[in-house]
Amino acid sequence: MSDNASDQQPSSPIALITGSAKRLGRAMALGLAEDGFNLILHYHHSRDETETLCQEINAMGREAIAVPGDLADPADAASIVEAGCQAFGPLNLLINNASLFEQDRLESLTLESWRQLMDVNLTSPVFLMKAFAAQNDLPLDASIINMLDQQMATPSPAFLSYAVAKIGLEGATRLAAFELAPRIRVNGIAPGLVLPSWMQTEEKHRARQQMMPLGEGLGASDILKAVRYLVSARHVTGQVITVDSGQSLIGPGNSKLSPRTNP
Repeated sequence: MSDNASDQQPSSPIALITGSAKRLGRAMALGLAEDGFNLILHYHHSRDETETLCQEINAMGREAIAVPGDLADPADAASIVEAGCQAFGPLNLLINNASLFEQDRLESLTLESWRQLMDVNLTSPVFLMKAFAAQNDLPLDASIINMLDQQMATPSPAFLSYAVAKIGLEGATRLAAFELAPRIRVNGIAPGLVLPSWMQTEEKHRARQQMMPLGEGLGASDILKAVRYLVSARHVTGQVITVDSGQSLIGPGNSKLSPRTNP
């Protein structure tokens, strides 16, 4: 072995996270950077926040780039993966994190709202999986994690399009896991109430978290632990880990429950 070969360092794994600038996407990006990943950080409108996150990750000694893309247009999916490959080479990990969370019911449904929620929450993630699987020189430890929702178990009719899209993505996760094995592992994470939605105050969010069977809420660190497990679990594919303090056990009517306290 030559001196140059002996001095060569193993390349860092590469992760692409969609919707990475804020909330869970940001927490996962920082956590994976701590674990030695270089990051492709996708964004739509949050350019400034994403570039700031890139700077934070670069300061940690890792590399990160920001890649724009509108997931309401599934045709952007392939270009997002291609941009990451051009910057770093083949990607080890895809996390389909970006989502659009809006209310609609069957009676208020419009074709425009249905299509937008389906494209962002289901169609684009599927085509991102397709583009990821089509990479040349795919790493041996390649995997995909789709961020789902505990609503799959007990969907609310007030979020019809969103719930249908997430249920569809769960099915696509299992089908892709079967088709892409053994080259790529595909799994999902279904979070519960981790962070306040745009409809909630912090106080209301905390009160709802206390109504969960475990009597307490979740943090972004709980989801990151599930991500780290799935990244390292070489014999796990086609599975969905629900991390929700038991919310899926009680369904959308949980607002009628009294706050719980731990014994």
